[in-house]
Amino acid sequence: MTQQYTFDKSDRLLNPNEFKKVFDQPIKKVHGEHCLLFVGKAQTNTARLGLAITKKKLKHAVDRNRLKRLTREHFRLTQSSLSPVDVVMIVKKGYDREFDIGAEVAEIFRKIKQMYPSN
Repeated sequence: MTQQYTFDKSDRLLNPNEFKKVFDQPIKKVHGEHCLLFVGKAQTNTARLGLAITKKKLKHAVDRNRLKRLTREHFRLTQSSLSPVDVVMIVKKGYDREFDIGAEVAEIFRKIKQMYPSN
């Protein structure tokens, strides 16, 4: 059987209540130098992703959109090997365009995959 690597609407946190639950009751926080991942108990039977990447931390839309694309891609590739958790990424502090944020995102998702493997 081949593995499906998709990122559908059902794989995302969509409304503010879902985000609030993860922020208010995280079971784990995974820190990077520039990013922070909140991990909460899943309300569904699959892992889901939420992105809270603000203009205050990353001024340029191109930087925010690039980080969102990288995060969604890493989540899409690791989602099938995660236990059911809700994950929300925020940016702790801004960075310049020369910084390779992709490596930091990959490392954060590697940690998440180790902490919450699928059964």
